[in-house]
Amino acid sequence: MRFLNALKNDIRFQIKYGFYFLYAFFSVVYIAALKITPFEYKRMVAALILLTDPAMLGVFFIGGIWLLEKGEGLHRFWSISPLRPMEYLLAKSISLAILSMISADIIVWIGMESAVRFGFLSLWIFIGAVLFNLIGLIVASYARSVNHYMIIAALPVMLLSMPPVLTAFGITHPLLEIFPGTALWHMIVNSMDVTRHFDGWKGMILIPWLMLLLILANKRIGTALRSEGGEGA
Repeated sequence: MRFLNALKNDIRFQIKYGFYFLYAFFSVVYIAALKITPFEYKRMVAALILLTDPAMLGVFFIGGIWLLEKGEGLHRFWSISPLRPMEYLLAKSISLAILSMISADIIVWIGMESAVRFGFLSLWIFIGAVLFNLIGLIVASYARSVNHYMIIAALPVMLLSMPPVLTAFGITHPLLEIFPGTALWHMIVNSMDVTRHFDGWKGMILIPWLMLLLILANKRIGTALRSEGGEGA
């Protein structure tokens, strides 16, 4: 119940500060871009769009959410909050991942003109978005301001985006396959090509990444919240 309440509160917070509007705006822009893309390139363009937005866009947005809460002094109430750090970071990551998933489905549903495995697409976008949101939370916990966050978030965003982009353009190497962005790229492409058998094995690497980041985020976010608001539950 505590987690569900935290999840609902995070959704209200995102609506209040216009994150739903921003996702809607970017979705409209990308739908328009897909509509004017020649059919033979539409699948690749759509896959790149979904990889960078909405999945990775959450890295920046969740950093903004953390800093907004910090600026409003909400973290100072951590000492009297019943939430555990794991519940806090899961509510943040999942609430934004749900928004990413919905945005991705709408972009593909309206912008594409071919069949798509929406169930698989939604699942992998959700998992990838949670993973990237956890990275954003960890990085944001070290940031002193929005400008500082944009600087220190540049490296992880590059590490997330460059391997799958290289893979998309035919530059492959076994080392590139261990990056979570590359795994998500494969799953997005597979989900949008119903003419071939769906191969989910390449996406399995996201699971150990997700477990590792949950452990790291739980430790880091707990420390950051306690340093701002005293010992919590």
